Amino acid sequence: MSANLDPMIYPIFFPRGDAGWHDQLEHNPDRATRVRNRVTLSQYYNYRLSIRQTFSPIFYETAEDIDSLISAEIPDQTVDPELFEIVKTCMIHGPCGILNPNSPCMKNGVCTKKFPKEFNPCTVAIFNGYPNYRHLDNGRVVIIKGNQVDNRWVVPYNPWLSKKYQAHINVEACMFIKSVKYLYKYVYKGHDCANVVINESVDHDEINTYLDCRFVSAPEALWRIYEYSISDMSHTIIRLQIHLPDNQRVYFNEGEEQVAIDRAAQRDTHLTAWFILNAENNEACQYSYVEVPYHFVFGKNCMWKVRQRGSDKVVVRMYKVSSFCELFFLRLFLLHVKGAKSFEDLRTVHGTVFNTFREACYHLGLLQDDIEWRNTLTEAAATRMPKQIRLLFSIILTLCEPDDPLHLWNTFKNYMVEDYIHHSMPVVLAEQAALRQIESIINQSGKTLADYNLPALDQFLDNVPTSSSSLENDDEDVQSRHIRTATAAWTGIAATLLKNGCTMHGLFKLPVPILETSTCNVTPNSIHGRFLRQISLYLLDEASMIPKYALSAIDKLLQDICNNNFPFGGKVILMGGDFRQILPVVKRGRPAEVIESCLKCSEHWQYVQRFSLTVNMRVQIEEEEFSQWLLKLGSGTLPVKPKDPLRGCIEIPEQCFLSDNESIVEKIFGGAEEADYAKRAILTPTNVDSLAINEEVLHRLPGDVKTYLSSDSIDTDNLNEINNFPVEFLNSLTPSDLKGGLCNGTRLMVRALHNNYIDGEVLTGVSAGNRVFVPRVQLAPSDANLPFTLKRRQFPVRLAYSMTINKSQGQTFEKVGMSFNKHYTNNVAFTNVLNL
Repeated sequence: MSANLDPMIYPIFFPRGDAGWHDQLEHNPDRATRVRNRVTLSQYYNYRLSIRQTFSPIFYETAEDIDSLISAEIPDQTVDPELFEIVKTCMIHGPCGILNPNSPCMKNGVCTKKFPKEFNPCTVAIFNGYPNYRHLDNGRVVIIKGNQVDNRWVVPYNPWLSKKYQAHINVEACMFIKSVKYLYKYVYKGHDCANVVINESVDHDEINTYLDCRFVSAPEALWRIYEYSISDMSHTIIRLQIHLPDNQRVYFNEGEEQVAIDRAAQRDTHLTAWFILNAENNEACQYSYVEVPYHFVFGKNCMWKVRQRGSDKVVVRMYKVSSFCELFFLRLFLLHVKGAKSFEDLRTVHGTVFNTFREACYHLGLLQDDIEWRNTLTEAAATRMPKQIRLLFSIILTLCEPDDPLHLWNTFKNYMVEDYIHHSMPVVLAEQAALRQIESIINQSGKTLADYNLPALDQFLDNVPTSSSSLENDDEDVQSRHIRTATAAWTGIAATLLKNGCTMHGLFKLPVPILETSTCNVTPNSIHGRFLRQISLYLLDEASMIPKYALSAIDKLLQDICNNNFPFGGKVILMGGDFRQILPVVKRGRPAEVIESCLKCSEHWQYVQRFSLTVNMRVQIEEEEFSQWLLKLGSGTLPVKPKDPLRGCIEIPEQCFLSDNESIVEKIFGGAEEADYAKRAILTPTNVDSLAINEEVLHRLPGDVKTYLSSDSIDTDNLNEINNFPVEFLNSLTPSDLKGGLCNGTRLMVRALHNNYIDGEVLTGVSAGNRVFVPRVQLAPSDANLPFTLKRRQFPVRLAYSMTINKSQGQTFEKVGMSFNKHYTNNVAFTNVLNL
């Protein structure tokens, strides 16, 4: 990347500044000599602008630098009374909140500007976000609209600007990318001027018009004084040709058609040369068509040769084609297939050569079609038991959105009823029994057989094995259980540890995200509504992680389905949790906002009767010391590090640290037996760190590599919007519970990798040891950072050698490694291990 970049582009690539300043002026350190180097007038201005005392080329990124320019405190009235009056008059926010609920900044009872701030002893610079400015609790207050306010209500300002302009000027440290758009959009959106002339003459002086109407901003003027290039090319753009056999594009002059055709027949294109490269170079077979230009160069002889340099300065694209032709499916293939040696090789999937690329794409799972689910059930039917096939069929119904579920049922029903037929049950009754069990599973997702156009149950069948989770009114179940209960937890991991447990999102159909006005997607007359109405006792685990808005939504739901205005519809809610551990997740939330979102700040907390558990049943005698240390850690009573008293850092026992030459992966998993994997984990604060560690573990694993492909799209009815997001971009994005023990967070041991499903064994929870079959499912994560809803069909699994601390809550390990790149709260990580 050249240093001479357009002023708008430069801050995007270097938001934190670039070290050093290069004015390229000659310098003579020996002032005694008479040598005088002449410079141009432009170089002189460059030099003066760079080194003058009032314009130092330094990027202010430390806390001290920010404090030297920006203040968010009430000044001392005795030291600077003028600035004190300006801040008091112009730089105090609101007040709002409980002091003024009708303030314009209030929305849903919360200040949109996040005032008042917290008292902060020092400024903390945050990458890609606003700094946490210093707000000292020094007792300085002012009276605004009859309310006494302190430093927490001060809007950040620059003292010099405030005194110069005697007005409200909010000054912020530009620490994130979006500030670039704010700073430059007014310059680059066009000039704020118009040229209107009513004249019969057609004489138009375009040059003078441009000069008269042009506005040059300060950044552009400085850029031109420095004689920097207005535009520059840093990367090589390679556009790969794509064509069907003998259908490459040929350019020719009129009358020379045959010559051009003969010449094209003797020369290879990018694509045909790639086939030759794969046939002759085994090293190249590891790259797809779009990856080859990073490692090879297309020479003048129309052949790919090994790239010697510049692989990091390459951008590769394939030409765009219509999505309604065979060429589109060839292009889709080339994005994923590696090592193809011919067009026929491209159309070969699992040893079968297909006539068209469209058929091959379907069989490879790159397109949405029921053929993938047919292949999945066909593969499972060859080796699996009928009960397992029924469960797999239920998963496909609820999570995979098949186009024709009735056709799938009719095709594979014989495999699903074999166990009933084996017990001499008539075929009609056997089909009804299988459908009954399938419905008992899909009922948990609020679905019925009618929703999938499947045959209805004609009669109640006695003595038919059904799932214990059936939501039907079974007389035997009612007699054996006088109190009907439902167990759930906020996280999937905690749910797997409960008998018949599920997540709270699955039990109450909570929306994502949960807002103050959110309601649950359950109606009183639905199957799930009737099921919830029959429950007398709800057991909810990990209560500390439940947001108060979720509890409010559950309250409204139970009152609605029970037609009862008592709190929670008169149902008994038993919650368990430890508020020393993880609280609700608030995106980019401050500590005060996280605390504000927890249950203790809910209006429903007044109905809670608290019971304290005093004996830890899991602690052995030799672990008592570690248990007491954990209690002090969670209560914040451990001694603080003397060198850093403001940050609240504590001393970690020396035996917890690794030496510099030790690998955390080798330390935790080195020499471990297969049975020990479920008892070990590496915990990290963020998904980014967890993915990096899992990738390292993956490279260490022996055996052959099996690659599964995903299919990406966006959830919209606008075809024009679909075309705005190419497949390559969607692929680069990194965004219901079943009683089989399979939910978000379940840890599995992979037993077999099939073409259309993964055979896994549950490692944790009450379902440990169960075999489950995981097909590709439709995922639509709710990522507010994306301007659209991404739909991805893939296997919903990821490596679990390392996981985030939040994901690990509720589990117990025998050996845990913790990887911290920054300062994080680690109480939960410690409480997940038995001893030090």
